[in-house]
Amino acid sequence: MKPRHGVLAAGALLAATFASAGDLAPSELAAPVLSRPAGDAAGVARAGAFVGLASQHNQVSVTQDGSGNSASLLQGGLDNQAFVRQLGQQNEANIVQAGQGNRAGIEQNGVLNKARIEQVGVQGAARIIQYGNGRTATIIQH
Repeated sequence: MKPRHGVLAAGALLAATFASAGDLAPSELAAPVLSRPAGDAAGVARAGAFVGLASQHNQVSVTQDGSGNSASLLQGGLDNQAFVRQLGQQNEANIVQAGQGNRAGIEQNGVLNKARIEQVGVQGAARIIQYGNGRTATIIQH
């Protein structure tokens, strides 16, 4: 199934959002996800994703290929970036960020994997990479 596309509004809280403006590659975790005017929040999400954006300069990217994958990203603060890339089926990814300058990424390739990253504070960096089936990982930074 080909992903559908739409646009996220600044500061919006959206469910099952469909958007595209460019995906963040693993080597680009610290690089900006989107080109956008200064002063607005922006994000990218695809099917099966819940994205929450609050405050300013926060960016997200969600790429999903497969079926039954879910991703939720919730951001508050300033200049936080997060990406989720899911390949396979019934994978679950959650990222929660508050504070400033945090970077988080989850990559899942397989079936029934679960990952969660929670960051509160300044300049945190976390990445989870899961290959295989039925794996679980959690990173909490406070």
